Amino acid sequence: MHTSKYENCEQGTHELQYQQLPSPSHIRLLRIASKDGKEVGYEMVTVDLASRPTYNALSYTWGNPLPPSDPGNEPYINRLSRILFGHGQSLSIGQNLITALCRFQELGIRGDIWIDAICINQMDIEERNAQVAIMGDIYANAEKVTVWLGDDGWDSQVAFVFLDQFMPKLEDLIESERGKDKKFSYSFADPRLYDRLGEAMIPQEVFDGLASFLERAWFQRAWTFQEIVLARQVDVVCGTRYIDWDRLENLLRLLELSDWDMKLSRFQDNSKIQQVPGRMILSTMVYRMHIGRGGPHEPGQREYLEQISAGSKAIDLLMGELNTLLYSMRCRKATDLRDHLYALYGIASRFCQQADIANPLAVPDYHGTVKQTYMKYCRAIVEKSNTLLLPSKVEDRLDESPQFPSWVPDFSQDWTIALPSTGSGKYCDATKGCRPHSLPSPNDDFELGRGGIPFTKCAETLLELPTKYATGQDRAEVLWRTLIADQAQDRCPAPPEIADAFREHMLMHNSMAMLNTKSASGKGPELERHEPLAQLAALTPEASRMIPSLAEILERKEIYVEIQALRKLEGTEEGSMTQDQIQRGNTILQAVLTEEVKALPFARQLSAIFNTKRLVATSKGFVGAAPLSTREGDQIYLLSRGRVPFVLRARSDGSHTLVGESYVHGIMRGEAFQREQLVASPVTLV
Repeated sequence: MHTSKYENCEQGTHELQYQQLPSPSHIRLLRIASKDGKEVGYEMVTVDLASRPTYNALSYTWGNPLPPSDPGNEPYINRLSRILFGHGQSLSIGQNLITALCRFQELGIRGDIWIDAICINQMDIEERNAQVAIMGDIYANAEKVTVWLGDDGWDSQVAFVFLDQFMPKLEDLIESERGKDKKFSYSFADPRLYDRLGEAMIPQEVFDGLASFLERAWFQRAWTFQEIVLARQVDVVCGTRYIDWDRLENLLRLLELSDWDMKLSRFQDNSKIQQVPGRMILSTMVYRMHIGRGGPHEPGQREYLEQISAGSKAIDLLMGELNTLLYSMRCRKATDLRDHLYALYGIASRFCQQADIANPLAVPDYHGTVKQTYMKYCRAIVEKSNTLLLPSKVEDRLDESPQFPSWVPDFSQDWTIALPSTGSGKYCDATKGCRPHSLPSPNDDFELGRGGIPFTKCAETLLELPTKYATGQDRAEVLWRTLIADQAQDRCPAPPEIADAFREHMLMHNSMAMLNTKSASGKGPELERHEPLAQLAALTPEASRMIPSLAEILERKEIYVEIQALRKLEGTEEGSMTQDQIQRGNTILQAVLTEEVKALPFARQLSAIFNTKRLVATSKGFVGAAPLSTREGDQIYLLSRGRVPFVLRARSDGSHTLVGESYVHGIMRGEAFQREQLVASPVTLV
């Protein structure tokens, strides 16, 4: 690894002394100092943003740029180096930044550059507050923003091979198919894809390498969102190689159309993985494009924001934008937990400048605690918003002694918001035009739900409900719609054809589960596991079409058994396979994969919902998906201005704690107001 030639400064050097900035609009820039045409160190220059200076800005990470599990991260751990300024002064900076400066010299990158770790006096909190408040302007006014992903590694080499060799063919195929079908998607498990591309099946280590590359720290940091969204031009550098920003965008968009995440080793080992590598940077790309088209006032975005904010004024659009941005920021990382919110201040300021309104968010202040910061921002958003979207962002708090009030999300916690309250109002509006000052409640108690996703337990829950569900739908349909919160393929309600994906997923899931199932009752594992499903299927012809029979499940199970046997034979020296066995194995595998691909629209949505939810039934005969920490006796409330039902827990003093948002099939679009006279009552959340 290259290090700065200024790393070992002479013993006579002393810490860099910052001069006070003349005004709130002034910034410092780093400049390479030279003497007789030779680089001799660095110097700091002060400029006024109001004078439109020419400079670049660096977007990078302070610490280790590689994923924590990467074997190449050792040199970054607790290692600092120093760069030399004039008059015998020096400054200590992190190894990643030192490496970036060295690589930039090798690549011939010159010119004044703004780097937060160097250009802000990090020891002066007042200056830090002032500079963070104008950071949006700093990046927006830079001639170019240079992204530094870190030095070369095995993961970047894999990514470059994929970009150079495989992606051009994939782009051509996608362009051709999207011209015919705007919702076209593809599967890397589908043998037909490789036949069309004329390529061998991509090995799993390539997908793992891509995942590692997209999990580099830069892709996950909170501040990089603002830095790229507001940038005029972006250059991406990894080691000594440039990556075109548009090329990186295309890579992520193409991966998003596929099931590539299902090919990763970790997804096969851990069903609780919530964040697909690279997915969070997609929101950065969307917002970058969105701002270039006019921000909240771009026609398509304006319509969306009016729906979720229930208003058309500039402040309504801004609050809708902030509620959406809070979700984008939630899964990112920040060393200082306050930065999960402060990193949005610059973007909000830009929107406010465009609309000529005051920024409702407080100016960044690093004197305040994390709790004070989160509560201040949440109060401002709730008070200014027409809709109650913020409580939907509260994470499931299994901890009995949370750090924050129940209505304040912990923005430092990665949390998947699964329900369509984050979409437009036409997706869910449980209070449907009802905006009373008090808080209407159906007063519906939750019965203890059954954890997990085994379809047998789901069927048992449905069998306990009344024969005719409140919506008039078959109970099998109620089941599959509830398991995915009735949303799929960016549509809500989910299209009817998702029932076929549900059927294939159930067939695949139950067949695999039966491979190692042992009976607890002596009936035989297959019969015992399938009995509740058979009872549900026997109720109506519609249910029998949606639920695979035991014979179908056993037939698929035997196919999996044969595939396992062939794989074991293939992996032994003495068990070399004949050509006929190889051909049969490939034929069986391709046939099964072709069928399993059909389950993806249901399977992916199911995973998103039930990573954070459990199936529950209510005392009034409804079924739904509620937070994992839901208890028997908790109640469903329709809060004024809310889009979805919320689970509240009564306290002995008459107040309530917010458990979290919920999906209750049959009351997501205002039906509760049509069926009965709801009792209005004020609620105090603590």
